[in-house]
Amino acid sequence: MILDAPFGPADDATAGAERRKAARVRTVAQAAFAGLGLAAILPIVLQFYWPASGGLDVTGHPIGRDFINNWVGPHLAFGGELAILTDLKAYAEAIGRVFGTPLPFHNWSYPPFALLMLWPFAQLPYFWALGAWTILLFAAFAAVTLSRVAPSERPRALLLLLVAPACLINTVGGQNGFLTGALLVGGLLSLDRRPWLAGVLFGLLTYKPHLGLVLPFVLVALGAWRTIVSACLTALALVAVSVAAFGIEPWYEHLTTVRSFLLAILVRFEGFFPCMMASVYAGARSFGLPDRAAWAIQAAVSVPVLVATVWAVRRTSDPVQRTTLVVCAVPLLTPYAFNYDLTAIAAVIVWRLVGPSPDAVSPRLLAAWLIPVVMMPLNMLGIGIAPVALLAFYLTVLAEILRGTAASRAPAPHPMPAH
Repeated sequence: MILDAPFGPADDATAGAERRKAARVRTVAQAAFAGLGLAAILPIVLQFYWPASGGLDVTGHPIGRDFINNWVGPHLAFGGELAILTDLKAYAEAIGRVFGTPLPFHNWSYPPFALLMLWPFAQLPYFWALGAWTILLFAAFAAVTLSRVAPSERPRALLLLLVAPACLINTVGGQNGFLTGALLVGGLLSLDRRPWLAGVLFGLLTYKPHLGLVLPFVLVALGAWRTIVSACLTALALVAVSVAAFGIEPWYEHLTTVRSFLLAILVRFEGFFPCMMASVYAGARSFGLPDRAAWAIQAAVSVPVLVATVWAVRRTSDPVQRTTLVVCAVPLLTPYAFNYDLTAIAAVIVWRLVGPSPDAVSPRLLAAWLIPVVMMPLNMLGIGIAPVALLAFYLTVLAEILRGTAASRAPAPHPMPAH
């Protein structure tokens, strides 16, 4: 006769009730996140991105806004006008000529090998290309994200990803966040089982190198030598192919003229783009601090975040937890982070929203979810709190890893004496 059975009908009933309660909490949280995200982006879409006439939105930009660069760039490069890409005045005139109507100022900022990656889209009419760009890249990003979601939760996860503010701002802005998100998250998730594939994905991410600042340090800390070799070979191959196609001059212009212009627009901090910047540097500038002070604050955050990230990735064997930490570190390390660069953070938030623990849903999580769109009006008002929300989420993930490390080092409890 067993006098002290560990479980019984009452325990099963209690466990079942707890599971049902957790499921209800998750459902309510998912609905709240989706609804608040849609409500937050609606006024921004109406003010800046709503279609008007002639293929333009209400601000006079082409529908899909910055996708015009991805479409016009290859047209010019393969049409014998490659030099125009780094001539700011000539390029501003050329995009209107190619599109068919004068357009507001745009600039080309990608390395020469990006022209080869974008060439297939330039073979389509503009709006067909925009549709293919958005749908195909979101499909790739969603596939990477859903690969870590239980099959039963994938429909909800996909819906949440569709309405994530970072994803919506990418869609209406014709931006590249789905591509960068797929490359970054996909590479991090592939590190253990497919290190060579991870390196290829990280190599492709060099078309926006400022989003990969943390990766060399993380890979060295993890001893991921095959991934490092694969990433270097991929990047070198991209450079070699672009030099064979276009010569060395475009690279010289990219590393001098283009980089100088990008640094100059940071220093000037004028126009529409500052309201979309999520970096520590931009947050400081939004509050009115001068350039040097903003750089100092950026460094004061970036260095500890980098050190903590490199230390913490070795303290967890969970690829999801490691990926979450690294993608949260990315926008904190670069001064050139925009709201459309936060798609990877949207992916890790979705993982939490459909996960088994309702404790993962918190005000910090909601703030990180909404910040890609809420930051725009706040930045316009001089309230640059986007990096604060991102840092709070990062610290939450870091604390979870620390607690896991502490728990693994804690002595095991003594067994209860038998009765």
